[in-house]
Amino acid sequence: MSDLLSLLSLGSAAIAAQNTGVAVAANNVANVNTPGFSRQRADLESLEAAPIVGGVRSGTPQRLADDLVSGQIQTAAGSLAMSQAFADALDELQGSLTSGGTIDEQIGALFSRFSQAAAAPTDSASRNAVIAAARDLVAGIQRRAADVATARREADARIRDGAGTATALAKQLAAANTAVARSDDPAARDHRDQLAQQLGKLVGGQARIDRDGQMRYVLDGGAVLVDGSHAAAVTATPDPATGFARLSVDAGGVRRDVTDAIAGGSLGGDLRFRDHSAADAAGQLDQLAYDITTSVNTVHAANAGLDGGTGRPMFTPLTQVAGAAQAIALDPALVANPDRLALAASGAGPGDNRGALALFGLGSQGVAAGGRTLGDAALDVVSGVALAASDAKGDVTRNGLVAEHLAGLRDSLSGVDTQEELTNLARFEHASTAMTKFVSTIDSMLSSLIDQL
Repeated sequence: MSDLLSLLSLGSAAIAAQNTGVAVAANNVANVNTPGFSRQRADLESLEAAPIVGGVRSGTPQRLADDLVSGQIQTAAGSLAMSQAFADALDELQGSLTSGGTIDEQIGALFSRFSQAAAAPTDSASRNAVIAAARDLVAGIQRRAADVATARREADARIRDGAGTATALAKQLAAANTAVARSDDPAARDHRDQLAQQLGKLVGGQARIDRDGQMRYVLDGGAVLVDGSHAAAVTATPDPATGFARLSVDAGGVRRDVTDAIAGGSLGGDLRFRDHSAADAAGQLDQLAYDITTSVNTVHAANAGLDGGTGRPMFTPLTQVAGAAQAIALDPALVANPDRLALAASGAGPGDNRGALALFGLGSQGVAAGGRTLGDAALDVVSGVALAASDAKGDVTRNGLVAEHLAGLRDSLSGVDTQEELTNLARFEHASTAMTKFVSTIDSMLSSLIDQL
């Protein structure tokens, strides 16, 4: 009877083991479309026993995943998110800079009006046309400067919001580390990887699994955001000089500025746009406005208006480059009285056009910073943004291909193949059915034996 009882125990354990296989295969199929799910495998272990009764048991389902591949996916997600955010911001700024009449076209229109005025220096219509072209140029520069400032403020708002999101994700990742340490549940590990990928898309950096099985998340530059069950906070603090947010990692009362170190994720893209590309465009516009004002005023002051007056500016004089694009303006006295437009040489009297010709000649002279013409300097503002946008779009394509390749690699390691799982499901189900018949047979034999006693 003891042998029959041993066989009954063997059969019961075998049914449980096969049913574990059924459950694992069914769970895999159920999660075939679940983002970040890693398929699991039921490992069965043969039991040894003497002389004839052994059996089988199932271990904890194994999660089929590779931590190295997961880390590469997280890094690639950060690179793709950064290039995408950077490209989107640049593309929008480029559209703003090129909408309507471009600045180089408005500069060309002003110098064309100077040329026309040279043909009729006493004609009031020609003078008014010059002032109208100058007014359009001033408005164009101011609008572009405002567009750049708006783009920087919008990027800054995204950065501030991202800091709060990063803090929340860091806390969730630390909690996921605790869950993994407590149960080592495969689903908990999948959840942790998903959180790390979300952090990567936001702030870049790298996640690694230490020997104790805990994930450690480190930002570019070395600041630790998550260490086991401990999470730091990402805070945004206004810079006293610019008003824009600077980011820091706060942990245990220690604050570390990471604004210039973050080089990945959408935050990295917005930081690069706000502090470099858009800032450069703003600086170029300021320099252009200053160069236009200074060069035109110098020539204009050396010549005379219809009343013979000299030494008067055409644009309101600027004292510094910073902020010049917003401050550029026509001289109010000139706007009120077009006769003050200095189209004649000093002392030459009405009808002379040497002042107009001198002003027209500025269009072909290297009076802008770097020895460029004013038109070329205006083109450089747009072309710089356009080139950066083109490079960023190339980065998006390249990083997208890398992310796609890694996703395919992960699928080959961790993805669910429904045909394979259905085969496993049938295999375990058939084994469970066979063992059920085996147990039923042993049970009948045991009942017969008991009846005979």
